[in-house]
Amino acid sequence: MPVVKANISISAEVRRRWQEFAARESLSSPIIENAEPLQSLWQQSFFSERMCESYPRCIGELLLSSATEDSFESNYEQQLRTQVLALEDEAQFKVHIRNFRNQHLLRLCWRDLILQVEPFVLLRELSALADACIRVTVDWLLPNMIKQFGDPQTDKNELARFLVIALGKLGGRELNFSSDIDVMFCYSDSGNTNGLRSISNQEFFIRIAQKLIHLLSDVSANGFVYRVDCRLRPFGEAGPLAVNFNHLEDYYQTHGREWERYAFIKARVVYGTDHDQELFKQIVSSFVYRKYIDFGVINTLREMKYMIAEQVNKKQNKNNIKLGAGGIREIEFIVQFFQLANGGRNTRLQTNHIDNALTEIERSGYLSKQAVQGLTQAYLFLRRVENRLQMRNDEQTHVLPEDPVIFQTLAESMLCQDGAAFTKELRLHIEHVSEVFAQISGDEPAPDTEQDQYVQFWELFTESSEVDSPNYLDKSDFKDSQHICEKLVDLKKSSEFRNQDHVGRDRLHTFMPIFLRHLQHAKEPGLVMDRLYMLIVKILRRSAYLILLSENKNALDQLISVASASPWIASHLTTYPLLLDEIALSLRIDSEFTKQDIENQFRDEVLHQAHTDYEQMLENVRAFKHARELRVACADVQGKLPIMRVSDQLSWTAEAIVNGCLQYLDNSFDSSVAGDMAVIAFGKLGGIELSYGSDLDLVYIAKNEHESDYSSDAKVPYFVKLSKHAQRLTQMLTLQTISGKLYEVDTRLRPDGESGPIVAQLDYVRQYYQSRAWMWEIQALVRARCIAGPAELCQQFETLRCEIICAKRDPSELAQQVMEMRSKMLLTKRSKSAEVFDLKNDEGGITDIEFMVQYAVLAHAYKDASLCGYSDNVRLLERLASRGFLSNSIANELTDIYCQYRNRTHRLALQAESTKVSHTEYLTERELVRTHWKQILEKNIN
Repeated sequence: MPVVKANISISAEVRRRWQEFAARESLSSPIIENAEPLQSLWQQSFFSERMCESYPRCIGELLLSSATEDSFESNYEQQLRTQVLALEDEAQFKVHIRNFRNQHLLRLCWRDLILQVEPFVLLRELSALADACIRVTVDWLLPNMIKQFGDPQTDKNELARFLVIALGKLGGRELNFSSDIDVMFCYSDSGNTNGLRSISNQEFFIRIAQKLIHLLSDVSANGFVYRVDCRLRPFGEAGPLAVNFNHLEDYYQTHGREWERYAFIKARVVYGTDHDQELFKQIVSSFVYRKYIDFGVINTLREMKYMIAEQVNKKQNKNNIKLGAGGIREIEFIVQFFQLANGGRNTRLQTNHIDNALTEIERSGYLSKQAVQGLTQAYLFLRRVENRLQMRNDEQTHVLPEDPVIFQTLAESMLCQDGAAFTKELRLHIEHVSEVFAQISGDEPAPDTEQDQYVQFWELFTESSEVDSPNYLDKSDFKDSQHICEKLVDLKKSSEFRNQDHVGRDRLHTFMPIFLRHLQHAKEPGLVMDRLYMLIVKILRRSAYLILLSENKNALDQLISVASASPWIASHLTTYPLLLDEIALSLRIDSEFTKQDIENQFRDEVLHQAHTDYEQMLENVRAFKHARELRVACADVQGKLPIMRVSDQLSWTAEAIVNGCLQYLDNSFDSSVAGDMAVIAFGKLGGIELSYGSDLDLVYIAKNEHESDYSSDAKVPYFVKLSKHAQRLTQMLTLQTISGKLYEVDTRLRPDGESGPIVAQLDYVRQYYQSRAWMWEIQALVRARCIAGPAELCQQFETLRCEIICAKRDPSELAQQVMEMRSKMLLTKRSKSAEVFDLKNDEGGITDIEFMVQYAVLAHAYKDASLCGYSDNVRLLERLASRGFLSNSIANELTDIYCQYRNRTHRLALQAESTKVSHTEYLTERELVRTHWKQILEKNIN
């Protein structure tokens, strides 16, 4: 018999009681021979011992079961229906359902205590058992109630429907062993029953609810089924026991409170039609989840936590694993905080199961992988302890036992050697939970406001009626204090400050002393104040962000740090204050993501919400891009990402956006051209070298299809449809909305430039490059790659690209054409002043290096097609050297200089400056580039 033995010390008293039981019940030899696991079960659970005595025939079934057997989740309901639906007597029904509950709880004790099944498996089974009891009981009650009063009819003469909503642990399918079940009762619409004794629908369904509660919670000789708690319904105990949907929606829109948002995260329809489930979900989702990042939940989180802590202290339950510090409730609050704060934008967080929510919290980077893993392990550990505490005597307890023998049994049940080892493991879990909870709730000692100089300063400053408030900071060591006070005077004079409501004013009064306290540690406080002034003014209208920065000192320090390092970041945040949550997020996540990670994020955060209208889709795409770009910039200025990785992240983000937008258009607009178009990236995106604010050079190509392939009665010719498809994509990328624009897009690199078609079929592209393309256009192909569209078409373009690049060319003629093009560019783009050096356009700069690489590839690719394999300059230089077309020394020097230049251009972009630097810089590098130019190009001219 495949039984996993738990290493439990069995007392002499338990062995004695077992032997007496075995003799009394004349147990069979196989059971006697396998007595030890059963005695172990009794040692851990008085409840199981009582159930074995009440249902001795179940013992053989326990011994035959295994940890890998299928759960009963799917057939609890069927089993119970078979037993009770034919019953007419209420007393018989109560006996049968209690026996059913007790026997299955005995089996679940065995699965947990002896077979050590996974905690989430046990929680799902416990929840499925409760679901079955509720559904079967309602179905048993309804026919008799209808017989008395008739069918409940709506005002439209339709049948009104009853719903049972599970909340709390049952709603999340995470019910513990001896838990109350939190439920709420609803019905679809008002009206009256159509029987001889007609009553209102509300009275009818209230009677059903009352009978359901009685049948489940009444304590009889066989015990009870579940204690039922209905206090989470609208208006609590003062409200009606059952409400219709219209009243429910009105209540949450008008009277819903913050704590109810937490409660309804786990709301789930246990009894009701699919249609009613969808209606209920719509009502609750709009109440629970905000469309913006909701940092106001932090205050509610802390208030609820303090209330619970106060209750625990009053009851002196220091060892409460649910309500105590670092306990189950704190883990739930952590998860629910991220769900409430972010679930409006990230719909994957709209789940009632904590395991799914934790997975999404890690995937989205709201917490680090290590933090989430620690929370998950702590939750599983604590829930297993909770169940075992309750299995002992079927009591709803969360307090660790004081009896040393019982405590030792619990420790062994948790696979710990002794009580000390259990206590140590428990402490580690609790400490991790407390640390994460403090991180998100700001659970730290607040400064003494009576003594804090910045609180005193801000009070005096705001109360002053003088036009120019005195410089209260003069007495401190605050650098730039006079300038900062001048900016604060501007703030006080602003219309945004004067027009604040009392909630916003209170939040600002909390924030400003904290901000000033952190600002004093900046290297240049006045500079940071200048860069953040407009941001502060702007978020006065969205004061939830003041809470974020007040509550999270690390986020505030991060904001001050990145604003000090980059005016571009400060300006970006001022333009898009919604990105402030990314500042906090950037502290908790890895800075670097793979290309696949970014594509998955776009799919989950944007495409999965593509059921929204087109305008909302545009906003979602822009929110994704701005957030990704800011996250990379924060990592960049703090030295967490090298230059090549910065470009990778920015390029992959742009690629995911272009690809995702094309997918959206294919699925949402003209299906007749879906999958017929590909997008080719040139320039920086083509070379995976994008920077902050870079334009996108894009060309659209199409399959080789013809108008004759389409029916003559088509309203719009194929090419017109295809052109509109391309124009829509360009519009998605460039349109200015309330969230700004994504990119500037340049499509002039297409065949025949601005005079050519916006999207060209592949044959047209081939013919153009083979017959009339300029050499500079051939050069551009070196840095081209397909980033979106059907795989077959992308491969066809790549084949064409390689054909063109690998054509044999006269080195002298090629060098002449490349140099002529470079000379034309210098006439229009070089610096007008001898005092500056343009890193990109001047001689010895980036463009010279790019032209040398392009020349070398076009000159030698006919001998080695592998030179077509890359589109970025660094890897092309490496490949040219490895194939012997450039010396290692030249390739290494050009690579080093190219990376220096690119790194500097990134730094300048973050400083919101152009690519021009002093003419005294990079003198050695510029000379080396010109020397290599002569060796690579000029020497090849006859």
